Amino acid sequence: MIQIYTGDGKGKTTCAVGLAVRASAHYRVLFTQFIKKGDSSEVDVLEKMSNIDFMSFGQGNWIIKNGDKKKEKKNINKGYDYLRENYDNYDVVIMDEAVTAVGLGIIKDTEIMALAREIGKDKEIILTGRGATKSMIEKADLVTEMKKIKHYYDKGVSARKGIEL
Repeated sequence: MIQIYTGDGKGKTTCAVGLAVRASAHYRVLFTQFIKKGDSSEVDVLEKMSNIDFMSFGQGNWIIKNGDKKKEKKNINKGYDYLRENYDNYDVVIMDEAVTAVGLGIIKDTEIMALAREIGKDKEIILTGRGATKSMIEKADLVTEMKKIKHYYDKGVSARKGIEL
């Protein structure tokens, strides 16, 4: 099954983390992160869990300038290759911010969905990030859109450790 958590609202990664924690009671979980550099509080929790392996493939730059895309593309390719070489060892495969990487033009939606199909129907595959394409939505089995109604960030409140980070 392919699940996608997308939209401009908060909670996409948090939803994937919750699924990873639940699944780890019964399955082997691979939680990969693109774009992000793996330094948030949720990563601290994931790394302490048995049955969850965490890997980060990102610089941590959310607004990627033209010069940064080459390095981010290398990171994403490294993550893509890691997934292709290791997914057989897992029952649940999470690609956090893979959808965002598509939206930033760093990787094509066809590449991400081809990898998801390669991983197979007998596994649970979760993709997160803003801007899932129509094609991705059509090919997924479950799509949840997180919609921002109101957020204190718009009033200048920075991300807080343990809440957003």
